[in-house]
Amino acid sequence: MGVGNYFNEKVERRARLHTTFYLLRTNVMELLSKLGVDWRLLLAQLVNFLILLAILYRFLYRPVIKLLTERSEKIARGLTEAARIEEEAAKAQETRERMILAAREEAQAIARDAQARAETVRAEAVEKTRAETERIVAAGKALLQSEKSAMLAEAQKELSELVITATERVLQETITEDRERKLIKETVRAIAEVKR
Repeated sequence: MGVGNYFNEKVERRARLHTTFYLLRTNVMELLSKLGVDWRLLLAQLVNFLILLAILYRFLYRPVIKLLTERSEKIARGLTEAARIEEEAAKAQETRERMILAAREEAQAIARDAQARAETVRAEAVEKTRAETERIVAAGKALLQSEKSAMLAEAQKELSELVITATERVLQETITEDRERKLIKETVRAIAEVKR
């Protein structure tokens, strides 16, 4: 087998490949024109779609993801703060228990000296400790509840605003004030049902 035969085979393979590609392209063009599809219009629509996709990604998807990320971080910080308050309440409970124990020991020491005086001192110490602990626990619970309510209200408000904004952008629908109130109420109700 010589170099000439190898070269001829290569030229023949290349010619067959070009002929196959030409026939395929011709058949595809005939099929598209039989179906009434203009390839230039199809290409223009594809370019328009890609431009629209890039615009939606840049101005809608990324800001929404950023907003959701920031909100998640804020909720995480709120939950951390709530855990800290709960831990402080537990420490206050532990302190109360230690104080009660100390008051009992003190009362027993005083009881050896004078039984009547010891009962009075012990009762006062226990009551004072209980009242202080209940005040601290009540204040902690009230603070925790108010922060939780504020966070939930803010989350619902932001989420409803986000839903309204996204809906208006996507649907490009003019919403009247009555329709907007109705949509907000439905969204808030749906959010509340999901949280349950």
